[in-house]
Amino acid sequence: MLDALRAFEAEGLEEAAALVTIVRTKGSTFRRVGAAMLVRADGSAVNPLAGGCPHRDLVERAREVMATGQFCYVAYNEDHGLDLLLESGCGGMLEVAIEPLSTWADIAFLGPLEDALAEARPFLMTTLFPPEGVGHAAERVVAERDESSFRPRAGHGLADFQCGADGRALLVELFGAPVALVIAGAGDEAVRLAVLASTVGMGGIITESSAELLMGVALPQGWLAMQARPDQLALLSGMGADTAMVTMTHNLERDIDYLRAAGRAGAFYLGALGSRNRAALIRAAFDAPGLRVPAGLDIGSNTPSEIALAVLAEILACRHGRMGAPLSVMDGALHQSPFFAGACEHGPSPDGTVLNARNSE
Repeated sequence: MLDALRAFEAEGLEEAAALVTIVRTKGSTFRRVGAAMLVRADGSAVNPLAGGCPHRDLVERAREVMATGQFCYVAYNEDHGLDLLLESGCGGMLEVAIEPLSTWADIAFLGPLEDALAEARPFLMTTLFPPEGVGHAAERVVAERDESSFRPRAGHGLADFQCGADGRALLVELFGAPVALVIAGAGDEAVRLAVLASTVGMGGIITESSAELLMGVALPQGWLAMQARPDQLALLSGMGADTAMVTMTHNLERDIDYLRAAGRAGAFYLGALGSRNRAALIRAAFDAPGLRVPAGLDIGSNTPSEIALAVLAEILACRHGRMGAPLSVMDGALHQSPFFAGACEHGPSPDGTVLNARNSE
């Protein structure tokens, strides 16, 4: 999305474009609140928000906004456009804000957003949407996360959507720091896990206590090979609460030492490959919150790639506070989280909706 917006900027904003942001959902929908789609004048779109008929309708609505230059809300609910979502099989409802992008000020937030992402720390982005019919885009401000200034009005959540009497609406989103995956061991399984993790946006480190063991290791872009003993690891790698640690050195004592180091640094996930007997030995020597031995979900994995998939799936489940259960046996909306559901008299329709926060993973 950032690349597409930067390309639009590089072209000098010569052609029209519009940004479509989901501001409210209810039930099952294709994407979550905060997800945004860029639509160009030729009808091409980056980061679709819905499939089939709803997507085509959103693109046409965006092109209308480009033609008029005026901000608008569009709802797909019981009163309007619900048939399009039913045709796609979702059965949920959503509302979007569509804003024209025509001036440099409209995309001024890109620099601060890229800087915040590069710092790999949690941050807030507030989006102030104008009243409907106004001829300009929303105003976005990116700031470092401040717990005291971000308190959803109901329950505990990561997003807050509020509408004022002046017709303007405010969306506050928390972007969590990306997961940093640290893998102790430089074997084929480690490389497969690093490659797979990179496809979901995780960066990280493969570490060994010996430089010789790291020679010739082919890593995905952005990953590092680091020689570090367990007692050096936390200091050299900057491990913390956003770190997932997986050990696969095939040396029991070394694995335990690496897990201990990551545990002291506060890593949210501590995993080790091995048999049930090996897992029992690790637990007897070291036990801590977040310890998962043997690492991975039970998907019948056998090959290095399958093992990597099982481990990565468990890391994601832990990160998102899920158990890794099959969706087919669960009730409720697929993306639903217990976030604030509020009313709005101007713009999006009121009541009965659930906001779903998003993060940078």
